[in-house]
Amino acid sequence: MKKIKILFIIGNLDVGGAEKLIINQVKNIDKDKFEPYLCTLFPYGANNYAKVFADLGGVIPYQKFDFAGPWDISSWIKTYSFLRKEKFDIFCCHLFESNFIIRLLNLIIGPKPVFIFEHNVYAKKQWWKILADKIFAKKTSKIFVDSHAILNFTSEQENIDKDKFAILPYPIELVEHNTFDSAKTKESLNLPADSFVVGAVARFTEQKGLSYFIRAIAEVIKKIDRPDVRFLIVGYGKMELDLRMLADDLKVNSRLTISPARDIKEILPILDIFVISSLWEGQPIAMLEAMAAGTPVVATSVGGIPEILVDSESGVLVEPKDPVSLAHGIIKLIEHNDLRKQVSIKAKEQVQMYSLPVYIRKLETYFTDAYNANHQS
Repeated sequence: MKKIKILFIIGNLDVGGAEKLIINQVKNIDKDKFEPYLCTLFPYGANNYAKVFADLGGVIPYQKFDFAGPWDISSWIKTYSFLRKEKFDIFCCHLFESNFIIRLLNLIIGPKPVFIFEHNVYAKKQWWKILADKIFAKKTSKIFVDSHAILNFTSEQENIDKDKFAILPYPIELVEHNTFDSAKTKESLNLPADSFVVGAVARFTEQKGLSYFIRAIAEVIKKIDRPDVRFLIVGYGKMELDLRMLADDLKVNSRLTISPARDIKEILPILDIFVISSLWEGQPIAMLEAMAAGTPVVATSVGGIPEILVDSESGVLVEPKDPVSLAHGIIKLIEHNDLRKQVSIKAKEQVQMYSLPVYIRKLETYFTDAYNANHQS
């Protein structure tokens, strides 16, 4: 039986949810049935998953382009030549630039089934991108989203029929805490061994609302007398200096550590509470990973988060852009040991349905059906 040749495409392998997902897709898809290729279109930043992919040992072919911008004609030609030469059966694209470039070239070459992923609610999307997505949707096999919130928003914003979408929740790898040495991790972050740690792992961008988390930290310190409670923010991004200055202004530096990006699986075992302070979201992978690890979660009630996290059952929901509400949620979990245990157990049970093997089998079914339909027409 002929293997189905699939090209998985994304802008680059910078650290992020979409980038992590595409690596899991190419890594775990059934190699007896599919022949996966990975392609990136743009240069990497300093924080990236390139080494993670490299560790696969060259099992998956990889093509790297370096588009300098939308009018980089040379890169357009190279990409076009690559697609013609390799004769892929299916395209699987992540994030707008890849969605746009590959869908346009696919029409020129002779259309094959193409799947795209919408990873978030893009309220500030430019008009021409909205128009492009609307036009290309007609020749797209499926638009994958991870929540009803993204489906409804994208369908309405781009005037695309809801039947064109498919909900495919983000997968997670279930990893036990004892995989990592928590004592060493705390020591490397200058956290006392007996500290109670409240933390976030996120990009330092407006979307993640980390300034509200820092303001909430100041509120928590004021309201409870717990010197053992420490706070941690792990990540990277253009807002790092702003966040450090805010922490300095609010005089919370002695209780807050802001650290460069690290593997979330290394950080979760040292956290007693995981915080999602986002202003908008789809379905945050970090939250699912925290729930799977049994780390109690406090999260803002935005996007697809309330579709997964049930307040006071599998976590605590708070209002977005509201440091007082966020502080109240954090204090609630700090002061109620029984509630922390309860949400930990419930969250671990709830996310079993998001396991990676289940996700991959669903994805494979979509690919196989599209391939068969294309060869019957």
